[in-house]
Amino acid sequence: MVKLGATSEGGVLWAVAVLTFAAGFTAQFFAQGVTLFLREAGVASSVIGLIYIAAIPYTLRFVWAPLIDRTSLGGPSRFGRWIISSLAALCAALALLSLFDPATNAMLIITGVGLGMLILGTLQTALGGLMVEGLSQRLYPRGASMQAAMSAAAGMVLGGCVLYLIGPFGWAAVVWSLVAVSVGVLLLALTFLNLDHQATEAPQSTPRLYDQFSIFKDKRARKLLGVSICVSAAVVLPYAMKPVLLIDAGFDVAQSGLIGIVGGNAAGFFGAVVARPLVEQLGGLRVLTILAILNVLIVGTFTLVSKDTLLPFMIVLLVLFANLSVFAAYTASRSVLMPLCQPGQQATHLAGFVGAEAVLFLIIAGASISSLDKVGLTTILCAGIAASVLGAFLASRVGKEWAQQGEETIKRSV
Repeated sequence: MVKLGATSEGGVLWAVAVLTFAAGFTAQFFAQGVTLFLREAGVASSVIGLIYIAAIPYTLRFVWAPLIDRTSLGGPSRFGRWIISSLAALCAALALLSLFDPATNAMLIITGVGLGMLILGTLQTALGGLMVEGLSQRLYPRGASMQAAMSAAAGMVLGGCVLYLIGPFGWAAVVWSLVAVSVGVLLLALTFLNLDHQATEAPQSTPRLYDQFSIFKDKRARKLLGVSICVSAAVVLPYAMKPVLLIDAGFDVAQSGLIGIVGGNAAGFFGAVVARPLVEQLGGLRVLTILAILNVLIVGTFTLVSKDTLLPFMIVLLVLFANLSVFAAYTASRSVLMPLCQPGQQATHLAGFVGAEAVLFLIIAGASISSLDKVGLTTILCAGIAASVLGAFLASRVGKEWAQQGEETIKRSV
């Protein structure tokens, strides 16, 4: 059977698009859909905050990323069988989750989310390696934009076709719809998708099993991590807290899914699509500088107007902007990151950076949700705004440094 674009970069992009949709579909359910059901069932925000602890296995994928780079599990490509195995395990984990009740089994559900996140982490690590290895550098912005856009599209389908339409039928119905989607993508991966891509050149080296953070030997990666965290600090808080904010503002599960997931991901899709040509023209760091300034202005205006009052209209606007900014920042930062990943170590380098970034974001988000009832929304947002001010400065400064280094390299080569 002929697979989609079996020998082309286009085939890799197709595989990235479909598999990112599947991963994003489930990951957004874990991060947002599960939270909505738990909140509606009356679970305390301090317990719901544990969702972000359960997501830590997703960020720990850098631990086994060197193993993924070192072995293909006997398949023709470095990453194909890792992807297939992860999809099969995801189907089983979702089926297990359908057995629990959010009202009485909150901790079991959170534990199941932890297992699912571990599986998704493996899938995303292998998929990231496939993308970095299978695309030329000129296509990195397109690959990053496609990942962000397909993740947003998955969120729109999840919110509009699952939580909004199927949500009223209960937890089990929603989870089984996710099982159906995962099984369908698994069948596509087995039959049509190009997962057999092989690098045109043999890798110069492979990572050791303890090389999880070897990418940070490059000072550019260390600087990019600081920039990424600071730039998005003002919006990652409302982005992570949107299920709680929408429920507390008076919306029910169906309405919150429609606004926060469908509307929010539509805004995210727009942000990812618009960011790509800007990154190609201006560079990723300049786009991150612009986003940091917008984050400060928009979130700062909301904070001044709302003053801890959960006005439904203002909450909706904040959620939509947070999604747009987060997905645009993803496109910009990944476009800068991927050229730093060395041949033969793509999965390890990408997972190491993303894992460190995700751990920091999860700590921020978990602490924010757990303390929301105590310190209030205004205090939390002000802290994020201050960090994004620093992010604008850092992104601008690092961008100028890298531009000067590039000019010096060109002069030496001439």
